[in-house]
Amino acid sequence: MNKRREQKEVRREQILNAGLDLFIRNGYQGTTTKEIGDSVGISQGLLFHYFGSKEEVYLELLNRAKTSMSVIGISEGEFAQPLEYLNGIVTSILDSFKTHPLSPKLLMLVAQTQIASNLPDTIKQVAKDLAASEGFESLVKEGQVKGVIRDGDPKALAGCFYSAIQGVAQTYVCFPDIPLPQSSWLVDILKK
Repeated sequence: MNKRREQKEVRREQILNAGLDLFIRNGYQGTTTKEIGDSVGISQGLLFHYFGSKEEVYLELLNRAKTSMSVIGISEGEFAQPLEYLNGIVTSILDSFKTHPLSPKLLMLVAQTQIASNLPDTIKQVAKDLAASEGFESLVKEGQVKGVIRDGDPKALAGCFYSAIQGVAQTYVCFPDIPLPQSSWLVDILKK
């Protein structure tokens, strides 16, 4: 990669990091491109050289969240041992919090996006695709059939499980001195 392209990528990452911090603190409507630019020491006009709009910054962040959440994709093979698979997913997510500092912030952004109003339609559409708890529901059902996951509404149990993961993400961002839990503690929410 040539030096100019490398500098452009570094600047894009700075803009995305600043945008993410501002979006999770102020929401989409409460964040301006001027604030994002100011956070990285560039003008609003120069920011538009990297991203055409605030919406583009937000969509890029959501697409990164979507990519990082692809670990939650569930195939038929995972049904054999649902608790072990869920433990593996949680372990991967918690490990990503340590190795990729943006991961917990991206989870917070996803949660905020799913409840926010007055978002552009393009953002709302991407947010619909990020409903990760739906992926867990099929594993919960299979675990109930196998007798390893507690009885109860599978959708509610999956939502509770995913909410616990989101809560850990939020705690890790807000209180980084609190150690991350063991993955088994979160899986125990579902265990029979």
